[in-house]
Amino acid sequence: MFLQRQREPGRPRHLGGVDKKLAKKEERARIRAVKEENERLKYVSASKSSASYEPLQEESSSNSSENMDSEDFPILIESSAPVTSKSVMRKHLITPVLVAALDRCK
Repeated sequence: MFLQRQREPGRPRHLGGVDKKLAKKEERARIRAVKEENERLKYVSASKSSASYEPLQEESSSNSSENMDSEDFPILIESSAPVTSKSVMRKHLITPVLVAALDRCK
């Protein structure tokens, strides 16, 4: 009877060609990756626009080594515009228990 049912049109009890749960999971993962990439690009562009580098201007000085040092290094000038990134929560990793354990391991 099973073999006869296989030959019927429409093939009952035949699995579909696509695993729908897996397809939805992969689609969510793809969308999440695209969103993360967009957020990363926004963060990079915001950080580049919030800080600009300008070379240090020469000052007349009797010491030539000071002039050489000042020419080689740029100065970081930050704008006063607020950055739109989320605040980063910091967790203190070094606890008193950890400090005591590290002291014992010396």
